[in-house]
Amino acid sequence: MADGKTERHVDPAEQLVADQRRFTVPNAVNLTITGTDTLFALKDLYKVEDANGDVVFKVKGVSLSSRLLLLLDAAGTPLLTLKPKAFSWHETWSVFRGESTSPNDLLFSVRKAKVFECKDNFDVVLAANTDEAAPCDFKIIARSKKCTICIGETDEIIAQMHRKTAFFARDKLEITVNPNQDFAFIVSLMVILEEIEASRRSSA
Repeated sequence: MADGKTERHVDPAEQLVADQRRFTVPNAVNLTITGTDTLFALKDLYKVEDANGDVVFKVKGVSLSSRLLLLLDAAGTPLLTLKPKAFSWHETWSVFRGESTSPNDLLFSVRKAKVFECKDNFDVVLAANTDEAAPCDFKIIARSKKCTICIGETDEIIAQMHRKTAFFARDKLEITVNPNQDFAFIVSLMVILEEIEASRRSSA
């Protein structure tokens, strides 16, 4: 129980990104996300590499005005569309299958848990979870240079991130995804957090 609400179990191995098992493996996955130095929205904004330095994903800007992003695999196949909600107090983002932004292709949403809370806690709600009284399906707990992703209102961790900073270089997000978790899903969450931070800096 959490805040008087009944906890809703979410299968840790639930496929969120694609109807393929290639983004869920039986071992832990270490990834690094690095922002590019491009000033053009329609170029690659982020690259994601595995422990061997091979590119696994890329994130491309689709629209400068709407901040629409596209997550692609290493071959350039579109996997997810990341779309922020305009003028949202909760800093809400919606994530859709492929290149779609249709409500029928909505996979999940990310929103700040409490608007006026100093802590950066975000709720992740699957599209199938339409009960507003139900707990979130995943939660993101961000603290300074660290971030933890857990299942629902539990303490079951599925991924962790550590921000590595260096002088005269872009920050790197070092991510460890636990076994049997969809690491494309985790990457999409980390990119959304980076975009939220960038938006905050630009409006400060």
